[in-house]
Amino acid sequence: MSRDTATPTTGMTRMRIHAGFSLLALALLAGCDTSLNLNNPNSPTQETALSSIDGIVATELGMQDQYAASVLSYVRAPALVTDEWGTASKALAADQSLYTGDAIDASYGVVSEPYYNTYRVARTADAILNTVPNLGGLGAGFAAGLTANAKLFKAMALGMAAQQYEKLPIDASASGGTPVPRADVFAEVIRLLESARTDIANVTDADLAVFKSRALSPGVDLRNTIDAMLARYYLITGQYAEAFTAAGRVDLTKTSLLIYPGSEINPIYNYSVVAGYVAPLRSWAQAAEPGDKRVPFWVDTLATPPNGNPPSLKLVPFNMFGHRNDPFPLYVPGEMRLIQAEALMRESTAAANLQQAIDLINQERAEAPTATTPGAQLGPLTIATLDTPDKVLAQIAHERRFELFSQGLRWEDIRRFGALAGGTAKATFLPMPQGECTTNPNAGC
Repeated sequence: MSRDTATPTTGMTRMRIHAGFSLLALALLAGCDTSLNLNNPNSPTQETALSSIDGIVATELGMQDQYAASVLSYVRAPALVTDEWGTASKALAADQSLYTGDAIDASYGVVSEPYYNTYRVARTADAILNTVPNLGGLGAGFAAGLTANAKLFKAMALGMAAQQYEKLPIDASASGGTPVPRADVFAEVIRLLESARTDIANVTDADLAVFKSRALSPGVDLRNTIDAMLARYYLITGQYAEAFTAAGRVDLTKTSLLIYPGSEINPIYNYSVVAGYVAPLRSWAQAAEPGDKRVPFWVDTLATPPNGNPPSLKLVPFNMFGHRNDPFPLYVPGEMRLIQAEALMRESTAAANLQQAIDLINQERAEAPTATTPGAQLGPLTIATLDTPDKVLAQIAHERRFELFSQGLRWEDIRRFGALAGGTAKATFLPMPQGECTTNPNAGC
C-alpha cells in the first residue's frame, strides 16, 4: 500500500448521472486497474455499455469526469517541486518529499496517480474512438463531436503526464505499453489534437448542437480548447510558428472550465482545505509585482492561515479552489497572449519582434480578473527596459508564474526557461511508479 493512500476521495472517478446511464456503463467507467498490464475484467461489460447511443453518451461524459477528478494529480507534484505550494504540518510523507526535494519513493501515490489516471482517461477515450465509427444513428455532427472530444481529453491527459515523467507509454491498452521518450508522447498529443481539429473543421456549431447538449460537459468549449492545447504543446515542442497561429485562433472572450456542481467537489479544494495537507506559499504571493490582481484571484493573503501552518513556510489559503464547487480552467485566456509573445522571442527574428512581444505582454497584463479567469490589471511595460529577447523572455516567465498558478505548468516552464524562469525545481521528473515496474514487463524499470 502506498504511504499516501490517505488522499481523501481524490482518486475516485466523479460520475455524472445522465439519462440512459446504465449500471453497465457505470461499471465500465469506475474500473480502477492498478497497472496497465492487468487483464481488464470489464471487457464484455464495455462492449455492452457502448452498444447504444445512451451508452456512448454516458461513456463520453464519464471520460470527462475522469479527467476532472484527476486534476489534483496533474497539479500536485508540479506545484510542490516548484515555488507554488508548501506542505502543512500534517502533510503526507509523499508531499513532504516533493516539497523538500528528498528522495521520491516510487511507491507513493503522488507518483502513481498521474500515471494511472492518465491511462484511465486514455482507455475510455480509445473505447469511444473504436466504437463511434461502427455505431449507427449518430449523425455526422454528433459523431464528429464525440470523436474530437475523446481525442482532446486523451491528448490533455497524456500531455499533463508527459510534463511529470521522462518516459511514458503511448499505448494505453491493458496489456501494458512500452514507455517511450516524452518527446514522442508530446508528438502523439499534437497528432491527436490536429486530428480532433480536423474532425470538426467542416462541422457547423448547429451540427454539433446535439453533441453539445447531450455529451459535452457544461463549461467546456470544444473548439477553443483544441486550439488552446495545440498552442500549448506546439510551444513546448518548439514549433513556434504553429504555436503563434493556434493561440491566435482562440476566442479570448470565452472560457473552458471543468465544473464541480452540487455535491461534487473540486479535488484541489478537497486536498488543501478539507484534508489540510497543502496550501499555496506566501512567498509566491510576495514575489508578485505590487498591485497584481492575480494574487488575490488565486489566494487569500488576508485570511487566517490554514491549520497546521508551519511558521517557517507561512502558507496562505486558496481563493480560487478555496470553495468546494470552484471550477478548474482548462486554459486561461492570458496564456494565449503569452504563448504568442514567447513564440516570437524563440524565433531567429526575435530582436526584430521585441515591440510586438511587449505589446502582447501588455495586453495580458491589462486584463481585469473575472469570476473564473485571472487578470493582473497592471500598467504597460516598455522597450526601454525590455530591450533584449532574454529580458522579454524573463518577463514572460514571470507573467506565466502568476497567470498560470496551480495549473500544472510551472515545472515545464522552469525546464523551458532555465535561468530566466525565476526559480528552480527540486526534482527533475517523477520516477516510474513501482506498481508499473512490478507488474508490467514492458516498463523497462
